[in-house]
Amino acid sequence: MLVIDQNRAHQRVLYEKFLKSITVKNAVSQQLLFPMVLSYTSSEMEIIRGIKDALSAAGFVFGKMAKDQIEITGVPFMVSNSEVEGVMDQLIADCQRHGEHENLSMSDLLCKTLSRTLAVKSGEVLDPGSQLALVDDLFACKEAGLSPFNKPVYVTLTESEIDKKFN
Repeated sequence: MLVIDQNRAHQRVLYEKFLKSITVKNAVSQQLLFPMVLSYTSSEMEIIRGIKDALSAAGFVFGKMAKDQIEITGVPFMVSNSEVEGVMDQLIADCQRHGEHENLSMSDLLCKTLSRTLAVKSGEVLDPGSQLALVDDLFACKEAGLSPFNKPVYVTLTESEIDKKFN
């Protein structure tokens, strides 16, 4: 029996999709009908300016950038409008902690943040079609066994291990 952690599986699938789109530089953006204007502190805006190229490579499209505001006119196709502010806030927080993880590239940090923020949450029930698609996508990944954060995505239980649990 194979037991899959759907949150970690979805993180792995999203991580590899974002990483591929950034490295191949073919990220698909969806243009927003109404641009979003987000406000940040000057230190947060400095972080955004520093990662703007990586964000653009991931599919974010920016309009005007002011001292304390940024206009977003397009987002990666895997990001919904309602998730943009949360993704940006989490990304800023991760970049502020980036000093603890100097070995991470900005692209890797961005992909990890996006995958963690956008992945289906633990306990969320997926319909059977979505479950099957997630399993198919997971086993098409280069590293299906580990999440982007090096945690196991699935465990295998043998028949004898299951029998031992009931005896």
